[in-house]
Amino acid sequence: MKKITITSLASLILLSQVANSEIKAGPLTLTPGLMFQTNYVAEFTGLTNNRTQPTYGADVNIAHDTGAYVYSALKKLKNFPDENSVANGTFDTEFCNSLGFANKVQSLNYDFSYENCYVDTITAENTGTFYFRLSGEVAKGTALGAAYAKDATDGQAAVAGTNPKFGQDAYKIFASKELPLAKATVTYGESKNLTEFYTVGLNKDVFGINFDLTYWNVDTDNWAKQTSLNYHNRELLVLSAKKTF
Repeated sequence: MKKITITSLASLILLSQVANSEIKAGPLTLTPGLMFQTNYVAEFTGLTNNRTQPTYGADVNIAHDTGAYVYSALKKLKNFPDENSVANGTFDTEFCNSLGFANKVQSLNYDFSYENCYVDTITAENTGTFYFRLSGEVAKGTALGAAYAKDATDGQAAVAGTNPKFGQDAYKIFASKELPLAKATVTYGESKNLTEFYTVGLNKDVFGINFDLTYWNVDTDNWAKQTSLNYHNRELLVLSAKKTF
């Protein structure tokens, strides 16, 4: 489960509209930041291993005027329920790097990238994921979007060497609306043979810090391994904060 439960907090941050304090160097824009999340929830599955342990870390985005960018994030998590595994180094930290291109055609924003994550300090496990995102404003203050994620190894088998696989493909659609006090967002997503979820959230910049409070409702009934492992539906309320410099 390591590969599928540890997915991209970096992707979650990239989708947020945060107030950036940018550092310009010719055609390059450097944006470092600090992040915190009360629960580590996977963006395209809604999975989290431990509801009580927060995640925190630092990241940096380097963007070229053409739209090309490199994004790196180092996170401290300790979100695995097996204390012995945590003591041995598993899931203690995560280091992710993305290479992508983001631009727009008229009012349509697009972003495609490849992300590699170093997720296990014992086995040096690496995971890879391709992402594609579209979004655009359909009315003043109202935006619609969609995002797709493709596991670089074509997912994992429910039983070694057999089908169905899980974590192979995932997608989500979302909408946002600027309200007088905050931006409201709603999301619906599915991960193949794994989960189905929806979220409702509020996003607001306060004193240069971007806060996001999101309710997650995650259904694991379509998971291929549902009969062999005791997973269940869950509801989560997640508070995230990010400060850029």
